[in-house]
Amino acid sequence: MNCAITHDFYLGRGPDAEWVASIDLNQCACSSLAAIERAGTAEEFRRRVERLCLMVCRDETGYATSPPSSTWQWLWPTSHGTDRTYAFDGGAVWTCPRGQRWLARAGDYVPPSPEESPVVFPPARDTCGYTGIDAADTTARRYGPLLGHTHCDDIDELGMRILADLTLPPGPGTPSELAALRLRLAPDLRYAVTADSSAVELEIEVLGYRADDPAADLARDALASLPALYGWTDPDGGPPRFSVRVLIADAHRHASHPALADRHTRAVLTVH
Repeated sequence: MNCAITHDFYLGRGPDAEWVASIDLNQCACSSLAAIERAGTAEEFRRRVERLCLMVCRDETGYATSPPSSTWQWLWPTSHGTDRTYAFDGGAVWTCPRGQRWLARAGDYVPPSPEESPVVFPPARDTCGYTGIDAADTTARRYGPLLGHTHCDDIDELGMRILADLTLPPGPGTPSELAALRLRLAPDLRYAVTADSSAVELEIEVLGYRADDPAADLARDALASLPALYGWTDPDGGPPRFSVRVLIADAHRHASHPALADRHTRAVLTVH
């Protein structure tokens, strides 16, 4: 079973909610989290969260912080960047993934409603602690699931990491979002990537499609999602961490790119 890694816990919802704890789980503790989701009172919720914190510290399966002895442990400024947030409110525990919406109550799915408002969390730090490309400085941004592993990368390092994620065999613990992206791309595709540091842009040229192949548009759409996966999206229209430009190569592109003349070469990175 796949479990989120970072978790925040609150009493109440909204900007005045009381922060109870934050936990970074290196290993899955799904049964304990399920018990927390079904807490029937605020006190029971707090006790179960505290019990999980103690278990995590005792078994060294992760890292837990809670007030008043500890402060906010994450690099992102609010729970919008946390994998899963839990809040006891109105007699039940609500859960929210990455600040998207409160989608479950007491473990049961809650369908979206037209009257829903954007999720608001208490401010935890003034700026985002990520130090990578144009580090985030607003709580409005929604951080992608692969940002945490790349937040210190510059644009060429990021390009290399993305190429590795797209072409190397997936390893244990591959994020589900990356696995879903790879499923949208044919396994025999090859890539020529140009990293432009001045424009903070990755130009991704895809080799392996015939002219007018409808699947090429699917690949273009899939690769266009990279800035959201490895960076963030900003509802206020702010700039992304980096941009991508996806090109579909013609059948003779390998002739003008010597490194790709060898059909066994899966990917090439050029830095400008």
